[in-house]
Amino acid sequence: MPLLEVKDLSVRFTRREGAPVDAVRRVSFSLEAGRTLGIVGESGSGKSQTVMALLGLLAGNGQVSGEALYRGDNLLAMNEAALNRIRGDRIGMIFQDPMTSLNPFLTIERQMTETLQLHRKMSRREARRRAIEALESVRIPDAARRIGMYPHEFSGGMRQRGMIAMALLSEPEILIADEPTTALDVTVQAQIIELLRELNRERGIAIILITHDMGVVAGLCDDVMVMYAGQTVEQASAATLFAAPTHPYTRGQLNALPRLTDDSDDERPLQTIPGNPPLPGEAGAGCAFAPRCTYCSDACCESRPVLVATANDPQARRACHRPAAEILEAQHESGCGKSTLARAIIGLAPVASGSVRWLGNETVLPAGRRDTSRLRRDVQMIFQDPLASLDPRMTIEQIVAEPLVARGRQLARADVQRRGLTMLERVGLNAQHMRRYPHEFSGGQCQRVGIARALIGEPQLVICDEPVSALDVSIQAQIVNLLRDLQRELSLPLIFVAHDLAVVKAISHRVLVMYLGRVMEFGDKRDVYGMPHHPYTRALLSAVPVPDPAVERARRHLLLRGEIASPLNPPSGCAFRTRCPDALDACAAQIPPPVTHGSNATRVACIRVGDG
Repeated sequence: MPLLEVKDLSVRFTRREGAPVDAVRRVSFSLEAGRTLGIVGESGSGKSQTVMALLGLLAGNGQVSGEALYRGDNLLAMNEAALNRIRGDRIGMIFQDPMTSLNPFLTIERQMTETLQLHRKMSRREARRRAIEALESVRIPDAARRIGMYPHEFSGGMRQRGMIAMALLSEPEILIADEPTTALDVTVQAQIIELLRELNRERGIAIILITHDMGVVAGLCDDVMVMYAGQTVEQASAATLFAAPTHPYTRGQLNALPRLTDDSDDERPLQTIPGNPPLPGEAGAGCAFAPRCTYCSDACCESRPVLVATANDPQARRACHRPAAEILEAQHESGCGKSTLARAIIGLAPVASGSVRWLGNETVLPAGRRDTSRLRRDVQMIFQDPLASLDPRMTIEQIVAEPLVARGRQLARADVQRRGLTMLERVGLNAQHMRRYPHEFSGGQCQRVGIARALIGEPQLVICDEPVSALDVSIQAQIVNLLRDLQRELSLPLIFVAHDLAVVKAISHRVLVMYLGRVMEFGDKRDVYGMPHHPYTRALLSAVPVPDPAVERARRHLLLRGEIASPLNPPSGCAFRTRCPDALDACAAQIPPPVTHGSNATRVACIRVGDG
């Protein structure tokens, strides 16, 4: 008997106005003890709502139907008291954003011990001892001291590990991890993946992993369920799904991934899935993926396909009207100073020393003395959070035209509208979007609006601060392709700030690797990726997951120990030495200056460069 068996799970949300929204439709899956199930799909596909329904955590207007049998008992039919005896005890949950899931007014100790006191009836002293052991088990250093801290005193990676420790306190049989690596730096992500792998292997904990990162799925999951518009479109073992994906949506997700191991022409655009996923409740009676599918036929729009076994693997299932034979084809860490450097260049952050020269003129100087008038005309910035960087009270037309109006250009309203529409069309939007507000758009569309706003003033340099870090992989590919096309068409130089090295490889020509505000390595992309010299660069590249189970599970990852030091109290000498596997005593004596190494003049800040 499976540990958990879900049958025909559906979630519907009622609304005061309008028709109800069907967020999840007849989803079925099973989870056996000691196995890991990955649930993947774009934002809005119903992944999180599926597991929230299992634990009775839906919003008040949510209604659930179907069955969810945990050891034979239907979770969906239990009352609140019965559910409380299971969730947090037998079934643990790691929520997506640890900062918003942890109570900022309570210490980590208080939040951890209340779980043990509730479910295990432990004394406060015994609960504290067990909580410290749990923090140590997830490799939080100096756990006895840190347990008395508040959530804001933990780094992002430590908060995530703290959430995992809380979920493990009562030794659950099932651990649900909702996007546990989203927005984390690649090195912290590698630590979290390795930790989950150890929990699964050594403790036999069954894991449900919700993610849109197919590389994470390849390294961790035994089975995969792909969701789209609230429905399951494909289910298979990880080995089968990655080797021979049969549904067009699954193949589109895999093809859209930038890959470090891809040695083909870097100028080739990333493959994308056309259009955007429907909002919950918008999918029609037919196949929800039909409007975006290359293989769509009339039958796709007439009836909704059901999951059926595929010919090559009876255990694998997919939902598609087309025969499988027709669609099988050959086919720096946070806190390192990246964003601060970008903001300093444009004059949005104070400069303590040094200067920024633009076209030979010193535009940003230390001690607050600056002349940014020309800089603001010539240099524009695309910010990390597309929705937060757009004024919610302004229409898209007003947002895009704002740079023209702010600079006092004497343009007629008709000219402003014409230029705004031209720029929107250039980034893939149209006239119908001009009168809408930011909240009416998806994340990818909001990012396109931000790009249009940055480009309308015809800048000579654009700084992109993590422009794709929070986007689904298919939207990410669209934005990367758009930036590369604009770069070529307009001969536009870009400074692209990111912690996803696969994305950096897809768009960049030269790469600057930073750690704790200092340059570790700087050189041509092919040199930095093909023959990295600095141990930090090697660790970053090692931590990037490869979306191929056979390759990913055979790789040797260089996991960094400890946490990045505080910039308020940096270590002496080399900033990286406290986490460096190759550190010497001499590394603490002086800050190593970047020195030229190799035939292509790569600059590396490490005293051991050249040791072999």
